[in-house]
Amino acid sequence: MSHVEKFEGERAQVYERRIGKMIPFYSGIMELVAIYLLENIPEKGKILSVGCGTGADFAKLLKIAPDRFSITGLDPSPEMIEQAQKKFPQLKLVCGTVGELPLAEEYDSATLLFVLHFLPDTGDKLSLLKEIHTRLKKGGRFILFDLFDSEPNGSEILFKNIKSYLINFQGWEEEAVEVYLKRVFELHRIQSTRYTDLFREAGFSESSQKFRSLHVGGWIAIK
Repeated sequence: MSHVEKFEGERAQVYERRIGKMIPFYSGIMELVAIYLLENIPEKGKILSVGCGTGADFAKLLKIAPDRFSITGLDPSPEMIEQAQKKFPQLKLVCGTVGELPLAEEYDSATLLFVLHFLPDTGDKLSLLKEIHTRLKKGGRFILFDLFDSEPNGSEILFKNIKSYLINFQGWEEEAVEVYLKRVFELHRIQSTRYTDLFREAGFSESSQKFRSLHVGGWIAIK
């Protein structure tokens, strides 16, 4: 994988404060991820959180099951890992990429939350999914949430709906929303059918979309 998205400086410092106001229903999504892991991963199971950032990816899970699983958080940004380490000193947190992890280490589950849209679909998306697949145990669950191209033929309506949500329920100023949404629509978003293709190409035996709202989608794939 040639592209690695790093959060540094101010971008890293404000990440956790801002993401909850950027992603519709973000808190609820983190709760859904936690419940899926709780109900489908065996006790003492090993979970790999790819692109874990400051630790929000597993904060909800630790709240309801603080000692049930062995969690490894992975992120290429030193500043993000440093923040996560301060909040969760009991966890194994690694600054690096999936490809740098030892192949002998296998996990019962892996999560990739709001990362894939940063990678171009010219081989980088598939490469990352393959790297994650390789490090899962047979039958391992992979949970992915992403910003995706949910309305390829109606982007104008989608833009208006997201804008209204952010202004009316997240307190954004109109000018800031315009700047943010311009950035969102420049990301490497793909359609839902493309995720199905990528999961299959990466080696997963089955996959299904479990969540969809505005431009946010969630999928489960099984090795």
